[in-house]
Amino acid sequence: MKISIKSFISLILSIAVFYLYISNVRPVGWFDSLVGMFLAVIVFILLKRFKGFKL
Repeated sequence: MKISIKSFISLILSIAVFYLYISNVRPVGWFDSLVGMFLAVIVFILLKRFKGFKL
């Protein structure tokens, strides 16, 4: 398995999205945690597939 800088940055940003979602939702229940994890996975996948801006 190859870990690149792009994977590391995607992971960090996914964790940040999860944390920001959880920190803005009060009170946090099991469903909110599930939504936060879903958002983190979506952000990770989108960033991994991102190939750059085309002008």
